Formats: sequence, C-alpha cells, structure tokens
Amino acid sequence: MMGDAARLTLYPSKAKVPIDMGDETESKPSYLSIPSFRRFHNVWVGQEDALLSELKAALENPTTEQGFARLVRKCYQHFSEAVNAKIRASHEDVTYVTSGAWKTPLEAGLMWMGGWRPRTAIVLAYSLMGIQIENELQQLLEGIILQSMATLTAKQLARLDAIQQYTSTKEKEISNRLSVLQILVADQQTIRATIADPPSESSNMAVTRDAMEPKLTGLQDLFIEAEKLRLRTLQELFAVLSPIQAAQYIVAAIQVAKAFCKLGEQFQEAHSGDANGRSSRDSGSNVWDIAFQGDVKRLREALDMGLDPSDIDYEGRTPLHLAAGKGHLECVALLVERGAEINVKDNDGVTPLLDALKGGHDEAAKFLRNNGARPDVKDAGNELCKAAACGDMEFLERLVEAGVDPNETDYSQRTPLHIVAAEGTAKDAEFLVHNGADVLAKDRHGYTPVDEARDTNNNATLRVLEAAVLQRQQELDDEDDTSDETSSSSPFDNKDDVDMVLTEEDQCSAC
Repeated sequence: MMGDAARLTLYPSKAKVPIDMGDETESKPSYLSIPSFRRFHNVWVGQEDALLSELKAALENPTTEQGFARLVRKCYQHFSEAVNAKIRASHEDVTYVTSGAWKTPLEAGLMWMGGWRPRTAIVLAYSLMGIQIENELQQLLEGIILQSMATLTAKQLARLDAIQQYTSTKEKEISNRLSVLQILVADQQTIRATIADPPSESSNMAVTRDAMEPKLTGLQDLFIEAEKLRLRTLQELFAVLSPIQAAQYIVAAIQVAKAFCKLGEQFQEAHSGDANGRSSRDSGSNVWDIAFQGDVKRLREALDMGLDPSDIDYEGRTPLHLAAGKGHLECVALLVERGAEINVKDNDGVTPLLDALKGGHDEAAKFLRNNGARPDVKDAGNELCKAAACGDMEFLERLVEAGVDPNETDYSQRTPLHIVAAEGTAKDAEFLVHNGADVLAKDRHGYTPVDEARDTNNNATLRVLEAAVLQRQQELDDEDDTSDETSSSSPFDNKDDVDMVLTEEDQCSAC
C-alpha cells in the first residue's frame, strides 16, 4: 500500500499519539439547525479531502514522527468537529441525524445510531493488517523492519483485543436500550394519542408529539452515547498505533467512506427522476438539459414556444444555473435577454454567478456581473475556507475578485487567511492580504493567521504575514495620532476666526 514509504526504521511501534481529546461539546452552542448542519457537512467533506491529500503526501515523503502525530491529531479534531455538529443538530431533530438523512440511502442503510459502528474501527485495523502482511510478506521474511499495520506487535494486538471487547459490550448495551425504546412506541400513552376518540381528534399532532417527546429524548441520549463511544474508540485506537500506522489507518478509513458514498450516488442516479422529466432516460428533451448542453438554437426555439426561462427543477435550479455552470456564454446571454432572474438561488443557496465561478468560466461570470449579478454567496466564509483547505486558490481568487469579502468566516470563525497561513503558500497569503484580508483576525480559539503559520512552521508565509502585521499596526497607530490631533484642537485654532475685527459696539460690550 505504502511502497517505499513503509520501509522506515524511524518510527518505533511503541510510540503513542498524544491526543488531547478534551470535551469540546461543552464549549459549543447546544443548537444547530438542520440546514446549517447540512452546510457544515458539505464544508467538512471538502476539508476531509484536503486532509486526505496531506496524509498521502506525508506518507509518500515521510519526515518525522512528530509530523505524523500532528497530522493524526488534526484528523481526530476534524472528526470531533463532525461529532459535535451532529450532537448539536440532534437538539433540533434527533431522527434526522440518527437516520443519516443527509447521506445516500446506501450509506444510511449501513449506519448504526447515525454513524459507523465503533467495532467497525477495530475490524478495519485487523483487515488493514492482513492486507499489508500479504503485500509486504517478502520484506518481512527478509527481516526488513517495516513501520506499517503489518508489523503490529503482540502488545498492540492484545490492546486492540481489549478495546474490541469493551466496545462490543457498550454497543450491545446501547442496542438493547434502543430495542426497548422502539418497542415503547406502542405503549398506551402513544396509542391513546394516535387513536383518539372521536377519530377527528387523531389529527391533533400536538398530542402525539407530547406522547413521543420522552421517546425522542431517550433516543437523543442514546445517540449522544453512541457518538462519544465512537470518539473514545478512535482515541484509544490511535493511542495503540504508532503515528505512521495511525496515518495509514486514517487514509484507509477515509477512502472506504468515500467509496461507499460514490457507490451510493451511483445507486441513486440509476433510479433518479423528477417531475420536470430530467432523468437519464429523457436526457436532452427539456429546457434544463438544452441549457446544460449549450445548444443555443434549440434553447431559443424552446423559449419561443413560451417556456419560462426562470422555471426551476426539483433542486431549485434554473436553466441559467446550468448554462452558467458549464460556461455556455451564448445560452447565458440568451436567457438573460429573455428575462431570466439573474440572482436566483437554488435549494442550496447557489446563484448562476457562483456556478460560473465554480466552473472557472470567467467570461460567463463577467457577463453576469455586468448584467447585475451580485456576489451574494450563501455561507461565503465556508465557501472561501473550503476552497483554501482544498488548495483551490483559483476558485478562491475568483470569489474575491467577484466581490466576496475575504474576511468572511467559517463555522469556527476562521478566515481563508487562517487556512492559507497554515497550509498555503506565501503567494496565496500575499493575494489575500492585498485584497483586504485582516491579518489580525482571530478564530474562535483566539488564533490569528500569524499563529497558524508559526505553529506549522510555514516560514515563507509567516514572513509575509509578519510584514503585513507591522504595516497594519502602523496604519492603526497613524489613525490614533490623527484622532488625537483632532480631539486636542481648539475652535480658535483657525486663524480666520482669531483675527476677527471687533466693531465699536462689540468693543463697548467687551468693556
């Protein structure tokens, strides 16, 4: 799996990953709306992609044990963010998070209490060990010291077995209590509420909701226990593995999750369709598909027949969204000419301008801006930070140049400059600073971009930021000096006022 990267003697298997788990749920608000959770999850997935790339790069060109330990802690904290968000969202609708409603049906169908079964984490470790033993058998027989899952020691295996036994016991306890809770939906209180007499009263959902309230509270308690068990399992697993083993494990875990997500999307596409007839069997037969394909002649014919250029599909997308997203400038111009709403948002809050920017279609984006499109990006901070985390500086630069404020923040109050400071280049930092990014901005932990660059030893970027801080502080000092001069001035400082000529009447009055 790892090729030459695994043939290292730098990392003793007894090494531990120093993860300070803490209790982040206490420092976060107790409530997160479901739409906000969905937006958070979209950003979170993008950041996971960036972490996966960072892990792969580190395994291909390994540096130090401390470097791997830092990456593992970073991944653990990333997963903790998702756990905390799910727990906060459960206060609005626990059934949404426990059912995996934001996932594909395939992923949701394989879930246990809104996530993966904790024992799955241990099974993955054993599976990865077996695969790496097969791949590296020749080197092992030759006595080559490897630092991979293939070389788990007897002590490590014993500790993994203990974790599995504990996790299995806790899983069964939660599952048994869930079974009782599921049976109780047929208790007398619930049935009395749902079969009210006379029957017309059965439509009173308030009574049914009251009857279900204790069950939902119990479900939320079980869900939170399950989430904490998942976190504990990961924490103990990473304490057993060496840093490089933990990094290999995380790469495999992310790849498995992404494979199931992709397969689930393929299953969905195989049986998808909607009221507007946009399906794989009817491709190209409606105005959305015509706009998507960029056939301006057929689009004109469709609009001449009276079709509304601002009509929406099941995702809230208009033909303008689809044409802009593919960069079909002639179709975009025709739709705007025929009165298409230019700042319309789809169900996810995306405008045609944002679609054009995401696709890198500068001409279409310029045309839309010249015709009144506003850089109104929903969750602009999350979009900017996601782009920075994924290394997609071209998209980030397009957003900023289109008028999006580079000081917009994500759910952790980070700006894109925070992320670039930790992971980007000096050139990226210079672009953001030049376009108004605040070098003194603080995230929810009080960290500035300079702190991020210093902590990650991003020295080239650090020099850019320190220079920008000095310049910013000088500007603030100059503003203070100007303010002091203004406040200390006298109304008689004006020479014209002092040199007034008194009349005889004024002089007599003065006497």
